[in-house]
Amino acid sequence: MEASDSGQAVTLSEEKLQDASEHRSPCPYLKSPTVRAGLPDLDPDRLKTAKTLVNKAIKMHKIFSVQGPYPVIRAAMRARGWIEQRMQGSKQQNHQSSESRTSSNDADDDNSEDGDREQDPDRLHSLMSRLVRNEMVYFYWTNRRDVINSNSLQKEQIINHFAKAGSFTTKVGLCVNLRNLHWFDTADADTFFPRCYRLSAQDERHAFIEDYRRTACTSLLKYVVERDQKIQGKEISHILQDVQWHRKPNKPRCKPLVSSGIITSALKVCQEYLESLEHRDIDKTPEAPHTLTQEQWAEFINSYYLVAHGGAHIERSEHLVSSCKAMLQRLEKVSPQLGIDGAQNIWIIKPGAMSRGRGIKCAKRLDHILRLVDTDPALTKESKWVVQKYIEKPLLVHGTKFDVRQWFLVTDWNPLTVWFYKKCYLRFSTQLYSLDTLDSSVHLCNNSIQKHLRPSQQRHCGIPADNMWLDDQFKAFLASQGKEALWETVVVPGMKTTIIHAVQTAQDLMESRKNTFELYGADFMLDLSLHPWLIEINASPTMAPSTSVTAQLCAAVQEDTLRVVLDRRVDRAANTGDFQLIYRQM
Repeated sequence: MEASDSGQAVTLSEEKLQDASEHRSPCPYLKSPTVRAGLPDLDPDRLKTAKTLVNKAIKMHKIFSVQGPYPVIRAAMRARGWIEQRMQGSKQQNHQSSESRTSSNDADDDNSEDGDREQDPDRLHSLMSRLVRNEMVYFYWTNRRDVINSNSLQKEQIINHFAKAGSFTTKVGLCVNLRNLHWFDTADADTFFPRCYRLSAQDERHAFIEDYRRTACTSLLKYVVERDQKIQGKEISHILQDVQWHRKPNKPRCKPLVSSGIITSALKVCQEYLESLEHRDIDKTPEAPHTLTQEQWAEFINSYYLVAHGGAHIERSEHLVSSCKAMLQRLEKVSPQLGIDGAQNIWIIKPGAMSRGRGIKCAKRLDHILRLVDTDPALTKESKWVVQKYIEKPLLVHGTKFDVRQWFLVTDWNPLTVWFYKKCYLRFSTQLYSLDTLDSSVHLCNNSIQKHLRPSQQRHCGIPADNMWLDDQFKAFLASQGKEALWETVVVPGMKTTIIHAVQTAQDLMESRKNTFELYGADFMLDLSLHPWLIEINASPTMAPSTSVTAQLCAAVQEDTLRVVLDRRVDRAANTGDFQLIYRQM
């Protein structure tokens, strides 16, 4: 070191920097870590301070690395006396394994590292980072699991990603795993996860087609009942203009007329379905025909399209309304998803290799759905496509669709240990909800999609332009509707139970490495009774302060995550912020 009494700048030689660290242990588990070049000009006192802090951090094993835009994590770690060993994340992602690509692609992840390097006016942190460049890193926080080779980590090193998280953070993984819930719990996944199929698997493709046809039948029955209720609520003068099954003989029709036999066929299909659920179908002889042949199904589906999608009239069907009501009441007892199905049989198609709502489409014709999937052979071959029943009757706020982003934290897979965050937020669509259009601006609430769109002028002024609400704002809305109590009695318990079930089904597929944790973002929809329905689970949920809501909550959840995974290691009674332990396997 060279210094002068005149207070001139201090410079460090490479040899002096090499001697600053007592423990030289290169990190083979890092993929080409890079430390910033260039040395800061510091006065002797500041240099002394830096070396003191570094030596203390080395002795206490407080060296950390962050990859990605996480200023809150960096600030919180520094406040705890940790020193950052900086790495250049962008060059560490050239070689990704198939599993890591899948898990990262399925994340609702806007966590790009560009332009987010912390301000360091006096270059103190840059100097300390260089001083610890050959030290072992004891804490890693990255936005991609493939940045670090976790298999090469030593047991005392902490990292924020589990391996093989794609088993439940991909659309395909979640779809498949939840079918195995009965091996872990007596709960039924159909009560919280809209039914889902992989169209690339022939058996599931066939099951989807059967489901679509059966849902067309129940949708038709709903259409008839709802139409009757609508008619009963009108003035007689309006009835004469609007009723589907009455017509004046001499008055020209503007819409096609469908035979009431379509309702009879739908009732028979539903009856056969009920019998199969009750196992009464085992008494049928092998020669007994199915309710409808392939040709009859084709005719039925085309007639259904005319009614449900084209507004066609059904002739002389008033005498069948009571039968439709009775059948729906019977189905409701055995079909937990009947309440979220509407009359249009809409399904949502998701390419599993994309994130942030990209490539997701809604469709309501069977041939359109199958054709859409079949146009991409690569995705079909790799089983990437899933089709899921769309929730046609969601709870709306001022006529607008929304979903709920709920965080949870897994700190161990053996024993399974799950933490639930007490705060969450709502993401709104920019357009009023309608089934007349299947455009993503109406039906997808992802911020990455909606932030580029201008809110409809018809949307209620109570929904902000940035399309987000704090949970407290939603609770105030529920209070105005006389439903405030349902948040604590229905919504929160339902989300907790669902999250526990989702991780239970993935437990055997995860690598249970100690000193590993992961923060996840679960997306829920609420139905008309405020029952929560799981849509997907995201790894590396975005922490960008894109709105005033996320600026507040994302900072808090990051700080509270460190309270759980770091502070609680030292003091089991440490404050865990808004994280609540909801499950620990015995």
